[in-house]
Order: sequence, then structure tokens, then C-alpha cells
Amino acid sequence: MWTAYHMRWDFLTKLCGSVPADPEMVEAWLASRTPKVRPPGGKSLAEINEEVLATLGEPPDDEQRSLLVFQRWEGCCTVRAATIKAHIKDCSRVISNQYVGRIEGERAFSTRVINGVYPDERVYWVPVLRPDGSPVLSADGAMDRAVHVRGQSALKRFEWIEPARLEFTLKVLKAKGSKPSVSREDLITLFEYGGVHGYGGERGNGEGKYTFTILKQEEDDDAKQ
Repeated sequence: MWTAYHMRWDFLTKLCGSVPADPEMVEAWLASRTPKVRPPGGKSLAEINEEVLATLGEPPDDEQRSLLVFQRWEGCCTVRAATIKAHIKDCSRVISNQYVGRIEGERAFSTRVINGVYPDERVYWVPVLRPDGSPVLSADGAMDRAVHVRGQSALKRFEWIEPARLEFTLKVLKAKGSKPSVSREDLITLFEYGGVHGYGGERGNGEGKYTFTILKQEEDDDAKQ
């Protein structure tokens, strides 16, 4: 039913944290990103809030409360696999609307990708790695950047890691017949755009850009489910 591809993203610019370090800000931050309709089996806002608080590391001091950080799991800096899925969805919609367009008799590119490409459901946390594959235990630094909202200026401070790599598995749904639901060429198109668009925090400022490698891993059949 699935074809699994091992993915590797090698970041060309800084990978930036985007989770508030201040526990008091986490609930509002989550609420702004929670879908209106809770998916079947999805966690409640309270459950997600508890999870985030458990992965923030040491409580911040007064100077660090505005810091945007990486979540920690088993001593390493990590990202949630769900953020990779969100990146895939965002990129597929842009490509579908502005590059591929609609092809008569075929489902939209974004529809095929959103409904046919998923991170491995057994993996919740994806560790941030160095180019040699070793896990990143702490961010390399923190940076201040000016932000302008409604005519007012402020400073935003966030953690960053450089160099960085992510490795994960994508499961691609097989279509009936000879043509796959999402081909390897489709994945190449998706991540050629995604690598320029950027992943994670500070994308609008040129961070989170990556190159990618796609390796076909294995194909599952019904007997392996």
C-alpha cells in the first residue's frame, strides 16, 4: 500500500527555533495554530500544551522569556514530524496553484500530495543532526531580529543551529495501476520549491533553506501491515 522514501535535508542557512520559551505564552501560541476542527485521534489543546511544556528544557529567566526555542527530547534538539507534514502541505498548495496548474482528468498536485504523502506514523520527534549524523544537543546561539507590527518596532529573539540536517521517512500512497499517486519526480518538484521556500522559523528572512536527497527505501505489501 505504501512506498517509503528516506529523506535527508541539509540546511544551507540557519535552522531556527520557533516555539516560545515562556510557558505563559505557549497556550496562546498553540491556540493560534490549532485547526477549527480537531482531527480524529488528534490531541486536545491541553494535551499538546502539556507536551510542549515538557520539551522546553530549563525554565527561562526574565531575559529569556521572549526567546523562541527548539523543543528537546531525550537530550537532543528536535522538531515534530507534524511540522514537516505542514511544510509539505504549504509547499504543495503553492506549486499546485502557481506552477503545475490543473491538468484535465487528473487530481490537483496539492490534493495528491496532501492525501498521499505522510511522515512515518511511528516517529513523532525528528532529531536535529549535524552533517556527520551526530545529534545536536543544544542550539549554537541566539539572535535578535527587529520586527515591525502595526507601526511599532520590537526585538524578536530566537535560537539557531548551523550547520544542521534532518533525516526522516516519508510514506507515499500507491495508486492502483502502474502510475503512482505521487511519483518520485513529484517529490523532487515539491522539495526543489520547499528548499528555496525554507522550513522552520525565520523563513521570510532567508533562514531554513535546504538541499535534499531522496532515497527509495522499501515497499510495503498487505502481508507486512
